[in-house]
Amino acid sequence: MHRLRKPIVLALCACGLVTSCTQSNPAPAGPSNTPSATASAGGARIEKPVSLEVRGAECFSGKGKNAGDVAFGFPNRGPDATLKFTIGPLRDGLSPGQENNKPYGGPGDYHNVGMVLQTGGTRPLAGYAVITVNADEKSGAFRLPDGSASGTWDCGHKLEH
Repeated sequence: MHRLRKPIVLALCACGLVTSCTQSNPAPAGPSNTPSATASAGGARIEKPVSLEVRGAECFSGKGKNAGDVAFGFPNRGPDATLKFTIGPLRDGLSPGQENNKPYGGPGDYHNVGMVLQTGGTRPLAGYAVITVNADEKSGAFRLPDGSASGTWDCGHKLEH
């Protein structure tokens, strides 16, 4: 007889700093306010400030008043997401200056993108990142200009624009 087991989150800690972790892909954290929300088998690999593998991704391409915005969340866009950022002219009032960003238009570097990274109970790391979208338009990289955070991401599907 086979027994199903729940995935386990494993964190190795030294002085309160998570050094490795594997996270399962939980169910999406509620409905999206954009019509093209997609949960997928993608994920992210954080290289700095800790080594961390996140399985699961939700990437939303905005429509209507949100056209030109693409929102990313790993493993989801919920409040417990490990990594979140949005490319485009975000007009949410929470990301000063990002309303002037260029809309998502395909591969390339996007500057001044508000990003939040939170790992295993540590204090969130937030800042304005450079997000790179690869030629496949489904994967890329992120980095904070001061070098304090970096890694790669994969939505598991091509982004719409």
